Amino acid sequence: MCNLSSIAHAVLQQLKSKNSVSPTRAQTLELLAAYFGYKTYAAYQADSAISEEKLRAAILERLAANARLISRLLELSLPESLASQVTYCIIQQLQTEKLEPQISLLRIAQYLQIAVGRVKLDKNERKASYDFLAKSHDAECVLLRYVWQSHELERSHGDNDDYSGASAYWYQQRQAGAQLSAAATQWANAYERQLALEKGQQDFLSAYADAILARPNTTDIIRENAEHNLCCQLDTSYLLFLFERLPTATMTDDFYYEWHYLATLQRPSHESLVELAEGTDNPIELWALHLFAKDNNIDITADNHWAINSDTGAIWDEYGPAEVAGYDGITLPNIRESQKHDAKLMSERMQSLMNLVRQPTKK
Repeated sequence: MCNLSSIAHAVLQQLKSKNSVSPTRAQTLELLAAYFGYKTYAAYQADSAISEEKLRAAILERLAANARLISRLLELSLPESLASQVTYCIIQQLQTEKLEPQISLLRIAQYLQIAVGRVKLDKNERKASYDFLAKSHDAECVLLRYVWQSHELERSHGDNDDYSGASAYWYQQRQAGAQLSAAATQWANAYERQLALEKGQQDFLSAYADAILARPNTTDIIRENAEHNLCCQLDTSYLLFLFERLPTATMTDDFYYEWHYLATLQRPSHESLVELAEGTDNPIELWALHLFAKDNNIDITADNHWAINSDTGAIWDEYGPAEVAGYDGITLPNIRESQKHDAKLMSERMQSLMNLVRQPTKK
């Protein structure tokens, strides 16, 4: 059993240290009760303490717990922006009191080689971790399960399978009972392997047709100074490759935008930063991207042009017709000094996101 009052006190102290506006103790108790599945704090009091079942349900299904929390925030006329901070404080307190499951999502990400710091899991740890992911509907767990199962899908078909000689004709002839030559058998076998791969991928995508995968809260961190989520510590370049190879219906434009934004900050380049800058209509954020770029020895106000062969599109080698390719630099708008200060804070948050995957992760 878990006493809610002691958790409420610790959560409230954390919120007061971070916010100019924070809930009262009574409101904090209401928020905690909602998070753990009670309609009111009075309903919680009827139970005296949170049962292990309710505690584990809230931990494993954080998406639903967060929805209840936001609903209660609005009922209490508190800003919805507090939701992520309240959730962070709750989870941190559960970890302090050793109530959070011992399964570490970051450790699983490291095992899957999508986070800094490689780790190995023994047979029992792998089973426990996989079972934990399989039972959870939390978006971060769903994302890690998606990566884990995509790795299994890849291993089941092999990295080096060659389908270039696949022949549907000879495969169908064999299915009809025809005797094939050695060469025709190879073509039929290649097509059979190709069919197995396509079926495996289709089964995989069907399993995730309605699944909600976590995405980094990149823009919330930059614009509102939110706490980073697990996704911010993951290798976005690999994940974007995976999302494009195995896309699901729930991968919306907003989903891709957050991942592309983070990918640009993790591995900044002139072209990707200019593209990001061209997509924002916020002058302060535009200046922040400029300052972040400068800190990484990139000038997004400079043009980037080169010559290409007009006929082939290849880099011009002084032969054949030439034309100019590339893109113009960004023109920075005039903003006030106070806004430049805000832009500097934004750029520092951008740098912190890059540092998450550049520095060794503490275990």
